Amino acid sequence: MFHFLDVSTGEFFVAEGSVEYIDKLLQSFRPSEVLFQKNKKKLFLDSFGDKFYSYGLDDWAFTHEFGSESLLKHFGTKSLKGFGIENLVQGIIAAGAALHYLADTQHDKVKHISTISRIEEEKYVWLDRFTIRNLELFGSHNDNARTLIDIIDQTISPMGSRMLKRWLALPLKDKAPIDERLEVVDYFLQHPELTDSISQNMELIGDLERIISKVATARISPKEVVQLKRALSAIEPIKLICDQSKNKSLQKIAEQLNPCRSVIDRIEKEITQDPPYLIAKGNVIAEGVNADLDDLRAISFSGKDYLLQIQQRESERTGIPSLKVAFNNVFGYYLEVTNTHKDKVPTEWMRKQTLTNAERYITEELKQYEEKILGAEEKIMALETKLFSDLILSLTDYIAVIQLNASLIGRLDCLLSFATIAQKNNYVRPHILENKILDIKDGRHPVIENNYQ
Repeated sequence: MFHFLDVSTGEFFVAEGSVEYIDKLLQSFRPSEVLFQKNKKKLFLDSFGDKFYSYGLDDWAFTHEFGSESLLKHFGTKSLKGFGIENLVQGIIAAGAALHYLADTQHDKVKHISTISRIEEEKYVWLDRFTIRNLELFGSHNDNARTLIDIIDQTISPMGSRMLKRWLALPLKDKAPIDERLEVVDYFLQHPELTDSISQNMELIGDLERIISKVATARISPKEVVQLKRALSAIEPIKLICDQSKNKSLQKIAEQLNPCRSVIDRIEKEITQDPPYLIAKGNVIAEGVNADLDDLRAISFSGKDYLLQIQQRESERTGIPSLKVAFNNVFGYYLEVTNTHKDKVPTEWMRKQTLTNAERYITEELKQYEEKILGAEEKIMALETKLFSDLILSLTDYIAVIQLNASLIGRLDCLLSFATIAQKNNYVRPHILENKILDIKDGRHPVIENNYQ
């Protein structure tokens, strides 16, 4: 049994098969950590070696009942049939153990793990560790040598780069999806102005997949929220370009892309244009979003001016030219009057302290102002944090939609990368025939060709 779960992106795949098949999957996905049943540690090491960072879980976590209940509870469904994995008994056990491990390691915010997919063995050419190593797909024993992924990866987005690695590790076997990819690449090559426009907008998207996963875990920063807005805004023109193309695959992508206009508008309205990375730095929520926040900011930012206005007004009203407003930690804001002018003090002023050469007074106005200004920054921080948290909570409703956007952009990026490398290296389109003939004319090895240029 096998599952692959990337907490940072929400990708969740499941499969089951022989030890050899699982070994191929491990080589293809190259996980950062492998979970196994504690009492099967020797079997794991004998089968896959000690090159993976691994962790053993208790035996009780590896039962079909526990796995099925965990998945149904997580996805909020009554059946796993809609995911196409209901018959994968061992796969369900593995997937359930993965969710248990997340809960056990306090990864409790996992709403971005919104679906689970079956890895269909019959659709791919499965490469074992020796093939991957000898073809130097991802690494080389030779210092400074370029690998195949180095040559063909001309992707723009992190989603595209990650997807291209999966495509290279899991080559397609069926003719129809291969031809569908080739048709898009050919269309891109025939329409360079279209590819330039898509590329320019794609450069603005960034790592949409990781950003939306941070929404689910409530670990997204204000600056990343603004990047989410930019990414969604950049999807709009890409959707339009694909929709207006004459390629059915691109039109299909356009149908599924959703720029989430309401999300863009809300972020635009509620978050400042250039917020800090940390909300503790302040100035995250835009003006006009919350009246209490605006009032607190006005008090905080204009405090000195307001105090000077009081000082000037009271000085003119009382005829005390040396009057000054000051603050101490004992009784807060006060008016200080020298002994020379203490006979001019109004009766409503309350004396708080007598000094050698002066006396200090407070007024009702200063007391009310003090109540407002003291702790204003703390209140601003608390209010901004709440408003920001409310915004992030509302964004969780769009996780699945934005994850689909990220996947579609990644696919477009991979196909653009193929077109770019084909144009750069003068590659030609292969013709796929369903027979056992491999006919290559004037072939060139992409890695050797680039390593010895």
